[in-house]
Amino acid sequence: MKTTFTARHVRLHPRLRQIVETKFAKLGRTLPGDAEAHVVVTAGKKDLEVEVSVAGRHGTLTAAARAGDQASAAQEVMDRIAAQVVKSRTKATGVKKRKTWPAEPPAEPVRHAGPRRETQSPRAMFEEDALTAFAASPREVLVFRDPASHNALRFLYRRKDGTLGLVVPE
Repeated sequence: MKTTFTARHVRLHPRLRQIVETKFAKLGRTLPGDAEAHVVVTAGKKDLEVEVSVAGRHGTLTAAARAGDQASAAQEVMDRIAAQVVKSRTKATGVKKRKTWPAEPPAEPVRHAGPRRETQSPRAMFEEDALTAFAASPREVLVFRDPASHNALRFLYRRKDGTLGLVVPE
């Protein structure tokens, strides 16, 4: 990894260079080999600002920190860069894991819970009333008792072609 240091209105302390190079050596395993880092140290009236920018083929990571001395500012900014590298790596590996297909099919077939169950209490109504009530409802089946035939159970259902069917037990 190529690292460029720039000092503005201040001399670079050797400890700053050591902190940055040590941290980049550790991060070198996760950063691409062609990445370039720019470290800019700027002196203010009361403090120093260290800004680090790492440009690689997957994007640019940038962090800045202010402190009273160069070593503490460098340590803080390198911790921020390390956190960004870890975050970008977990995002990249997480996307790859979602896109991979399983090597072998699942061992056990998926079983469905079975037919859907609904409970209805059959109301007493004539066939014409049942047709009117059923046409207005979104249900697939209507169970009712027909008072004309000694409260016998009747089943009104919707067929796949859209017509209605009536089941009359014997």
